[in-house]
Amino acid sequence: MMTNSTVRLTLCGCVICCSALTRAELVPMGDEELSSMSGQAFITIDEPDPIVQDTTTYKYTRINLGMDIEAILTADELVLGKYQDDRDITNSGADIDMRDLALGKYFNPHDYYQVNSQGDIVYGSDGYPKPDPSKFPINPATGRQYEMSDAGAPMPFSIKDPYIEFAFKEENGVQSIAGFRLGFGGASGAFTTDIASLSGNLDVVIEDTAQALGTQDPDGFFGILLKYVAPLLLGDSKLSTRAVLQQGPDDPNPGQKLDYRATHIGVEDGTNFRVDASDVGTLNWFLLKTSMDLFAPPESGATTTCTSRNWLGSCTGGDIDLYTSDCQVAGIETCFPLNKYQTLDIGNGEEAGGMFLGVQVEQLPWRSDVFIPADPNDPLTDGEYVEGIMHAGKGFYLNIPTGGINLDLKQAVNNGLPRHSTRYTDASLGLF
Repeated sequence: MMTNSTVRLTLCGCVICCSALTRAELVPMGDEELSSMSGQAFITIDEPDPIVQDTTTYKYTRINLGMDIEAILTADELVLGKYQDDRDITNSGADIDMRDLALGKYFNPHDYYQVNSQGDIVYGSDGYPKPDPSKFPINPATGRQYEMSDAGAPMPFSIKDPYIEFAFKEENGVQSIAGFRLGFGGASGAFTTDIASLSGNLDVVIEDTAQALGTQDPDGFFGILLKYVAPLLLGDSKLSTRAVLQQGPDDPNPGQKLDYRATHIGVEDGTNFRVDASDVGTLNWFLLKTSMDLFAPPESGATTTCTSRNWLGSCTGGDIDLYTSDCQVAGIETCFPLNKYQTLDIGNGEEAGGMFLGVQVEQLPWRSDVFIPADPNDPLTDGEYVEGIMHAGKGFYLNIPTGGINLDLKQAVNNGLPRHSTRYTDASLGLF
């Protein structure tokens, strides 16, 4: 019978014999062997090109994390930069103040609701919005649209290539840290929160057709023309403008752009609502232009520009521009509380670059995706997002990617964006 001690001795002897027969040494690999190898470090460190402004040089060190993340994250409250500051013209008291924050959500058919011809939400007998299956997004796991039976399925927020970046200020031979940020190379998904104040950048595109003017209630005789006559003459002509963080109606300069502790978003003072009426016909264009010339109030800054003509030289269509002033355009409100928009679709179904949260000791330039219009004199024209320089102000600063947040006119002015489901157990789904 073999005892335990005998087993241990036998095993030791085998190991010793094997060790005596084994030799290992480090030898260099040849070029041919190296060419067949590939790999990627989990963490890499870059030093992007410096940015020089006047006599100051800003240098950067970026730590890249080779990760793709999908998650649903929630927080009851996120308050950053709560201190007294003379720049706080909105009296909000914090650089960033968000409640019930969530990245990602759960599929709820009622979040994709039907609207009537006036753009109003259609409610069912149960008191919840009626689902519109044609609006259901594609499920990336299956490649098909979500269905009613998928209620409660997780829809995670997607983060690609996260990084940590430090900025150093070099002036007169002295170097000091100037800022830090956490950024994402790409981001997509639902960003849901109740925003009380926001320091940063949030650029929204408002797109609709001229028919949507009929859903508004502008003032005066010109307002009546916009509401009842313009939709008939313009048909489905494209209407568009851009919205940014700005001062609200009760702030010192209503409608002026504001990137520090903003409580409102809207169409910046002096920015145009443009209707691209490129081919509405000679008679319709004549009636529109005559109405604009006769009845448009001076504060609207209304202009018409002919862009197409027939073989006789008569104008058959063009651009119609209305400019905002003091949070209004022809009596239509253009400044809206941020908490009216509770779920933002980052990327609008695609990946958006440039999302970051930074903290700066002074105004600081960061490299980020910025929108470059095809026509520098008209921000509403088509363009592209390219790497550029964004100036983040002192304190905490959140840059929410541009180009992926699109609203129609009714959403922007009336409905807002209701909160989507950010938890699995939701009363509207009958899950508890």
